[in-house]
Amino acid sequence: MLKEGSIVRAVEITQKNPKSWIFQLEREGEKSTHLGRIDHDKIIGKKYGNVVSLIKGHVLLLKPSPRDFLRSFRLKTQIMYEDDCALACSVAGIGNGMKVGEAGTGSGALTSFLAWNVAPDGHVYSFDINEKHLRNAEQNIQMTGLQNIITFQIHDIRESIQVPALDAFFLDFSTPFEAIDSITPSLIGGGHLICFVPNWGQVEQTVEKINENEALELQQVFEVNRRDFAINPKKHIMRPKFRSIVYSGILIHTIKILF
Repeated sequence: MLKEGSIVRAVEITQKNPKSWIFQLEREGEKSTHLGRIDHDKIIGKKYGNVVSLIKGHVLLLKPSPRDFLRSFRLKTQIMYEDDCALACSVAGIGNGMKVGEAGTGSGALTSFLAWNVAPDGHVYSFDINEKHLRNAEQNIQMTGLQNIITFQIHDIRESIQVPALDAFFLDFSTPFEAIDSITPSLIGGGHLICFVPNWGQVEQTVEKINENEALELQQVFEVNRRDFAINPKKHIMRPKFRSIVYSGILIHTIKILF
């Protein structure tokens, strides 16, 4: 049941290029769209999956996912795409109650995925050296309703950090090898370290640094590929789209071991 404070994604019901809007329900609130005004009071009491009629069309009420939030973020930096974020969380087994860290907050893309997965009982510690990026990420995260389980901190991750023992740490900037040694002590035994880098030269440097650290065991290095398709059921046509993201970066996965 939707109530005041619930976060809703209203999706236009149309066959081509539907628009959507994410907002938090407020008493006497409203959301303006090209289909007409969405009256919050008329949505409160309904359920996700309900269809609402507007002056010029209909919208479907859905619970937004991290992917939806990311597409609504104000981007000031290059981000990890949603497929990379989702797979990184899966590889590290991120779930409710876990404590995780990340460095290279950027616009908060990975931050939102991590918070979504550790909620409601876990916590995310997010570090960046750029205050403007961090403030923008904080504003983006506000729309997710997950801000209370995230601690943002301006800090050079190449220096030691003061955090509780972490289940996983994610490094999303071009020189993660510079922070390997400072991050490792913060991980629990069996904790995961995920690095995301854009080119193979950085992979070589990062893997070399991991191999030099006796407390880390390299698990896998891979990239994420995606190919979108255009589908026309009436004409029985399915073909790859001409425009798609064929490469984003490389994931390096390692775990902390104890002797």
